[in-house]
Amino acid sequence: MTETDFPAPPADRPGPKRRFSPLLLVMILVAIVGVGIGGYGFWTLMGYRMVSVPGEAMTPTIQPGEVVLYRWAELPEIPRGAVVLMDLSAFPDAGPGEGRAVKRVIGIGGDQVVCCTKDNLITVNGKPVKEPYTEDDNGYGRKEYRPFSVQVPPGTVFVAGDLRNNSRDSRIYTEEPGNGAVPLAKLSGIVVGLGSPFSAEPFPQTTAFVEAGLPGDPVSDTGFRTSRLLMFGGAGLVVLGVIGTIVTVVRSAGKRRRAAAIPPAR
Repeated sequence: MTETDFPAPPADRPGPKRRFSPLLLVMILVAIVGVGIGGYGFWTLMGYRMVSVPGEAMTPTIQPGEVVLYRWAELPEIPRGAVVLMDLSAFPDAGPGEGRAVKRVIGIGGDQVVCCTKDNLITVNGKPVKEPYTEDDNGYGRKEYRPFSVQVPPGTVFVAGDLRNNSRDSRIYTEEPGNGAVPLAKLSGIVVGLGSPFSAEPFPQTTAFVEAGLPGDPVSDTGFRTSRLLMFGGAGLVVLGVIGTIVTVVRSAGKRRRAAAIPPAR
């Protein structure tokens, strides 16, 4: 009796070799870069704040209820002509819970501010300033505002609303201690945009004081636009990277399944 020779069982056919797709790596990197760029944009954008402007004191420049974007800038001093958000508790007759208001800086520490010339212009350090953002002849000619001449103390600013005939501001308190000036510590920030951080347009900055021959450049801060672009651009990269990763993984899995279904060569 002879033993029957049985063929050895066939070895398991190896499946298709898995390879890491370079495209998958690229898509993952795109998503990671998007997270970094978008996160940085969002973080810097949150350095800006918005507030709804109460009252009419800044018309026609800013309408009542209009939203402005402001940011505290690390500047040696606040430029003349800048529009600032201030705490009304800075005024001598302030009551509890006064809140905040938006005003324009018409004098900085050390300035001599005088009202007014025969053309109803203020002078700052002897230089007449034509302020085109105020209503008719700077607003001083339409109501009996008493003339004033003040020396702005160091570390303060002298402010006024653009609607000069209807604004509670430094001019009212020129005979009070401090000459009506607002300490820098009472300022929350400089207005740099109109609207929310996600839709704001740059706030028009005046050159009136520079044109009058006074030193100092107007505020230039459109960083919120760059931050917004980075945030939305980063979000777009994240979406692209995630979708690209999913598509690449699905396609690679499909290729492996098709390769596994092909019968082995005999």
